Amino acid sequence: MSIHIKEEIKKVLINNNSGLNIKQICWELKKRFNTSNENVSLMIEELISEGLVKNNSYKYKFNWPIRNFTGTIDINRSGNGYIKCDEFDEEIFVSEKNRLNSLNKDTINFKLLKSKKNKLEGQVCGILLRNKTKFWGKITKEGRNFFFISYNKRDGSDFFIPKTELNGAQNKSSVIVELSDWPISAGCPFGRVVKVLNDEIDLNTEISANLELFNIKTLFSQSINKELAEFDDETIYKKSEGREDFRQIKTFTIDPTDAKDFDDAISIVTQKNGHYLIGIHIADVSHYVKPESEIDKEAYLRSFSIYFPGRVIPMLPEKLSNNLCSLKEGVDRFTFSVVLETDKEFNILSNKITKGIINSNKRFSYEDVEKIFRDEKGDFFNELYVLNQVAKKLRKARVINGSIEFERSSLSFHVDKSGNPISISKKVPLDSHKLVEEFMLLANKTVADKLKKLRSSIFRVHDLPDLKKLKEISKYISNISTENDFPSFEKHKLPKFINKILKIDKNNTNQDAINNLILRCMAKAKYSSKNIGHFGLGFSNYTHFTSPIRRYSDLLVHRLLEKLLQRERPVISDIEKKCIHFSNTEKTYTDVERNTVKLFQLSLLKRFIGNNFTGVISSVKKWGIYVELEGGKGEGLVSKEYLNDDHYIFNENLHEYVGIRNRKKYFLGKSVSVKIEKIDLMQKEMDLSFNDQHI
Repeated sequence: MSIHIKEEIKKVLINNNSGLNIKQICWELKKRFNTSNENVSLMIEELISEGLVKNNSYKYKFNWPIRNFTGTIDINRSGNGYIKCDEFDEEIFVSEKNRLNSLNKDTINFKLLKSKKNKLEGQVCGILLRNKTKFWGKITKEGRNFFFISYNKRDGSDFFIPKTELNGAQNKSSVIVELSDWPISAGCPFGRVVKVLNDEIDLNTEISANLELFNIKTLFSQSINKELAEFDDETIYKKSEGREDFRQIKTFTIDPTDAKDFDDAISIVTQKNGHYLIGIHIADVSHYVKPESEIDKEAYLRSFSIYFPGRVIPMLPEKLSNNLCSLKEGVDRFTFSVVLETDKEFNILSNKITKGIINSNKRFSYEDVEKIFRDEKGDFFNELYVLNQVAKKLRKARVINGSIEFERSSLSFHVDKSGNPISISKKVPLDSHKLVEEFMLLANKTVADKLKKLRSSIFRVHDLPDLKKLKEISKYISNISTENDFPSFEKHKLPKFINKILKIDKNNTNQDAINNLILRCMAKAKYSSKNIGHFGLGFSNYTHFTSPIRRYSDLLVHRLLEKLLQRERPVISDIEKKCIHFSNTEKTYTDVERNTVKLFQLSLLKRFIGNNFTGVISSVKKWGIYVELEGGKGEGLVSKEYLNDDHYIFNENLHEYVGIRNRKKYFLGKSVSVKIEKIDLMQKEMDLSFNDQHI
């Protein structure tokens, strides 16, 4: 636990450049876990002796090294590392012997070495911040000693586990261990077992391991339950003054079939002059979750709800997320509402933002609405028709103004009552999805336009794509395209150029592969108080406002907006630090969800080893060819060693392998037939072979 506390202290001090005293450090730490002031003082003294913290008149600061360089190390399966450092354009190679006691993704202090080769080489001098302190793997016994071997071959080291720290684990047990120490004199780190898991990997074990690895809580504390006891439906009837009443207007929600929390609803009414009033109503979570309450503190730490196949870890307690805040059918609920007026041609004339109260007339699924569109009849057909026409006009205008028009499918998961995988299916975007998306985008943009007047706010920003990569991809697509008028690369017209590429060979099997290639060029969207706009959407101002039940950033935006509407000066302390926390947490949860999806897919395919499937080549690398099986079943690798009917040359620029004698080509987007050779659930890897090769 001491290593974990030290790492958390370093994170707190890195995020507070001005320095903190002991009491302030303890207060920050107690947001995350319980620890004593005495324990924190001891850890700080250790960090001072290690030269990582300095004491300036009882204000403690992180002691960034002045000499050498700072970077993040990526360790490969062979044990060597590559350092990413802002001061160098290229990565710095580090041999295993020069890694010191670093582990994968650690922030390290390093120096450059003289290299005989024409590349940068470095040596790790010290560990500034551990990327993680918990690891998942297996216990192995060697003689009288016990060791831990991580399932992730890139973690960087095996661990020595003292017998007193096995905590019930035995030889070959699947466990989570926590890093205890790694003295420089020791050949490997010391660890202790914190959780023993099922030896056989399945979906429930995967979820359980990730919850432990990333310290994700599944339960809420007694103090939170005590606060929840004060809330009931009566508060809605007692405190509805000062809100605009939308309860007599036709209102409905449109969500996935299995949704339980309803963040948003849409209403529409036709005025006497033929104009339409459209309401985008968002659950008013801020009415219940007050700043610095126990519920609020826990929601900030979680920051998001996490979605696993068949299971949700909510940001808010169920009484709020699935009941009092949720815009359920047939009950009064408080909202933050964006109201638009359009003319008969669906042009937006005006908008306003107000606190409201609604009573949803109908809970639709996306499939329900799609059927109504297809049949041209059903509940609220006229209202849905108008909304769909407005949404189509919004989408068209958005693309004309610079929004990137990606067509992305999603996966739908089905599990049994025990949480075991049953099936998976690929879902294409429906008009009902696009309808909801357009109104949510518009609400987020409208609120961001309002908040830009503030000195400090929260924005969802998206930087320009990697121009070098985009230029390389445009050359590749121009070579394979059957189009005569392929668009030329124009830096000042990037959105238009990208949209033209996305429409090329629309019916060609290359389309999904091209989409993925372009996505890899894109920057990652993130939260920031510094508004640089959103490139992908083509918006100069954008924020997240529409999902406060499952995103804490939206809740903060609601609070800022409320103060603004009340003509008060909104103030949120450490707003950029909070944005960094949201972005980092989002990335962690996204990685966890992605790994769980991979396991889900491969679990279903495990019984089909030796069977043939059709698929599309999704990526071409120097070590082999990745194939995406049809229907979203999963992705596997055809290793280069399996291409044995000829000598194949890898062409990186054209994303293809070409046989020297037979001139056979395996290229990005090609439809292929493959056989499943092997599946490793622990590594989440699937080995494939082409059916036109002889294994």
